[in-house]
Amino acid sequence: MQPRERVRAAAAAALVYFVLAILWAAPASFSPADTLPDLGDPAHLSYVMAWDAHQIVRDPLSLFDSNSFHPYPRSLAFGDHLLPEALLVAPVNWISGNAVLASNLGVLLALTLSGLSMFLFVRRLTGSSAAAFLAGLAYAFNSFTRSELARIHVLSIQWWPLALLFLDRFVRGGKRRDAWALAGALVLQGLSGAYYLVYTALLAPAWLSIAYGVERRWPRGAERRALAIALAVTSLPVLALLAPYVMLMRTMGFEKGLEPGVDVLSYVLPLRGHALWGWLSPPGVPGTGSHFVGYVTLATAGLGCLLAREPRSAWARLVAMVSAALGFGFSLGWSIQMAGHELMPGAYRLLYWLFPPARGMAGSERFGVLVVLGLALLVGLGSAALLERLQGGTRIAAGLALAVLLPLEHWSAPRSAAAVPTGSDLPAAYAWLAGESRAPMVELPLYPDVARRFWALYLNLSTHHWHPIPFGRTSFYPPIHDLLAWYTRDFPDAASITLLDQLGIRTILIHPLAWEDETERHERMAALESSSRLELVKQFVDAPPERYAALNLGQERVYRIRREMPALPVPCAPVNELPRQALEVAASVGDAELAVDGDRRTAWRTGLPQKPGDAFEVELPRPESLAAVALDLYYPHGEFARALRLMSRNGDRWERIAYDDGPAERWSTIHELLERPREARLILRFPPRSVSRLRLALGSIADASWPRWSIPELRLYGDCR
Repeated sequence: MQPRERVRAAAAAALVYFVLAILWAAPASFSPADTLPDLGDPAHLSYVMAWDAHQIVRDPLSLFDSNSFHPYPRSLAFGDHLLPEALLVAPVNWISGNAVLASNLGVLLALTLSGLSMFLFVRRLTGSSAAAFLAGLAYAFNSFTRSELARIHVLSIQWWPLALLFLDRFVRGGKRRDAWALAGALVLQGLSGAYYLVYTALLAPAWLSIAYGVERRWPRGAERRALAIALAVTSLPVLALLAPYVMLMRTMGFEKGLEPGVDVLSYVLPLRGHALWGWLSPPGVPGTGSHFVGYVTLATAGLGCLLAREPRSAWARLVAMVSAALGFGFSLGWSIQMAGHELMPGAYRLLYWLFPPARGMAGSERFGVLVVLGLALLVGLGSAALLERLQGGTRIAAGLALAVLLPLEHWSAPRSAAAVPTGSDLPAAYAWLAGESRAPMVELPLYPDVARRFWALYLNLSTHHWHPIPFGRTSFYPPIHDLLAWYTRDFPDAASITLLDQLGIRTILIHPLAWEDETERHERMAALESSSRLELVKQFVDAPPERYAALNLGQERVYRIRREMPALPVPCAPVNELPRQALEVAASVGDAELAVDGDRRTAWRTGLPQKPGDAFEVELPRPESLAAVALDLYYPHGEFARALRLMSRNGDRWERIAYDDGPAERWSTIHELLERPREARLILRFPPRSVSRLRLALGSIADASWPRWSIPELRLYGDCR
């Protein structure tokens, strides 16, 4: 094939992939300027890419000092930086200022480029554009990418096939330019997302070993030097971008709890509703769908294992099988499950303990992308071998059938999308804020915890004004984030206003319609108007179109906190800790001993789901005078208690203990979380009283989505000074 024909074939493939990407990402792709797949991750990720584009041309050395999660420095490091994805769509953000449009275009480009990169690699291996096109379809359009449309960084898998392409060229030619291209592709894939940085670090040594092992030789001295220099130089931006994460990790710790992996059935049974095979999934069987590999895909990949015998593709076939096997094994998680039943320990346990970066991942399920990578490569090899054995019309019919069936067997009805106000639909308050000096601000009242994903909207809408804000959505929430959200639930009470002022937040954007109950709205607005601590700065009367009704926007007001704030008293410090060895503990659920075992890494937790009345009790060997109870918060593993009731018992009757919970006590907890997140405590202070039995219990909870609370360590004190 002549170079011009090769370019035309690649361009045609890219065009088809782009059109299919539009269908794949619908309905958001049909209205890309004001619609996202969801108001959770997509709203957050679109903000991150917009911030990158904003900052990279203004102050690139302060990239991580984003306007999110005030007052934390380097706050972008609480989630993925998305720099490769952001640079790809930066012109859209620069020209339009529309983060939603840029994000949707980024999704389309991620799908298109993933398919195209696999096309280029398989065509190099097989010489067949038809087989390469089918491999690109299998790589970009499958159940995994279908289920991850809300996360652009998970869809950005275009660099692995290019790395394999340049690895093939380097092993065969030993040219330095291919070593640099290989290193660059690996780095770009690693920078596309924290998960993929870990996966690339695991894959690259295996790929190099396989490529040279099949050739039955070691890299020559010049090859080793070229590759070492290329990897060392291209790793410099990785190290620079990792530095903020390392700094935060040292002070806070970025560890995730262990979560279930992929159920084995998820690979072999599709979701009910899939276009071709949905009828095969029995109703009520858990663990099906999101990682479904497809029967046509699996059969074609099997042909790649059996029929692809050309020496040129031998190493690629082995790379595909090893990558898919690693992805499958690790994706099953801590314990291998089938239909919800645990079968045996999983390989991820070993990785978790031997490879510390794995502890920062929320779960193992995204290792399944390596199954997609391996199978897509085998599909290319298998379809090339199959089409080579067919002639004339049969060959054309087989190619067309595969081109239709490969994506179709992963197709399901599009999910609903979420409308985001942009352009002329944007509430006037945000345009007004854009003209104000960029001082910290907050939007209140917050969306309820049951709609917590909506908190990403605060970040997304901040792209129109760039004021520092405290709330949002991310991978690791800052230590004070959830506690501050809880403390502002009664705004405009004095405690909320005081906390905001102490944090340097004096501008408050009020969304009256967010108080959905009309009586509550009138009461809160009356409290705002009568507050001596707040000054009304601006009032708006506009109302967004009906399609944004669920967002409760419109009729906004801007208030500022007046500065005549009295100094807060310093709460007393608990002293005279009671010996814990003699305490007897019990709980309504779980192992209560974990709260007094001296190890903050272990914790007693309420039930899942948490229920009103979940309680933890302590029995003292004899009545003691108590004045304070301290609960370790231990970020990021400890969860603070909401609606907590403290009760004591002497004799047969439980009595409520009214502990101090004013502005000074709340600020003390917030300040401690800011300064010492790993050692911070929630201290319940009260007048000294004789206690023989103590109970910590949840009050009435209307919102079933509230997270559990935990006690990493509990301590009792006889005095508070």
